[in-house]
Amino acid sequence: MTASSANSAATRVIFIFIIGGVAVFTLPTVLILGIGMLPTVAAMISDRRKEKYATLCVGCMNFVGVLPFMIKLWTEDHSYDNAFKVIGDPFTWLVMFGAAALGWAIYFVAPGIVGMFIGMRTEQRVQRLRRRQRDLVEEWGPGVAGGRRDADEKGEKPERSQ
Repeated sequence: MTASSANSAATRVIFIFIIGGVAVFTLPTVLILGIGMLPTVAAMISDRRKEKYATLCVGCMNFVGVLPFMIKLWTEDHSYDNAFKVIGDPFTWLVMFGAAALGWAIYFVAPGIVGMFIGMRTEQRVQRLRRRQRDLVEEWGPGVAGGRRDADEKGEKPERSQ
């Protein structure tokens, strides 16, 4: 065991104790956070990619859905009774899990939208380059386009330079 791995393990243990100590004093918040973030746990378990993109999308949106109810708990009465009242409201479940569903939607839809955008940009660039090539051919003649255009006009196969 090297010194850096021992330091890393000790740091983890310290963080676990700190988080556990804080959790004891904020149990109503931990209750709402634990129940509300269940879709994120499911995304983490089902996400097989190393980058954990599904966990990131679902987790961020899920936290946004849970946060208003945590703030409500903090501003009103930070007690178990109030936490159970918040959890017992069906609207709370709808908002928390609906936000997680939006995270899943972003995870599934965003790559397609980005792909379409990149495809459109690529096509625009190809059209711009073809226009530029036509302008150069008009200005300098067909020889500027290489042996390909001359061979195409004669019906021959273009020669490949090695």
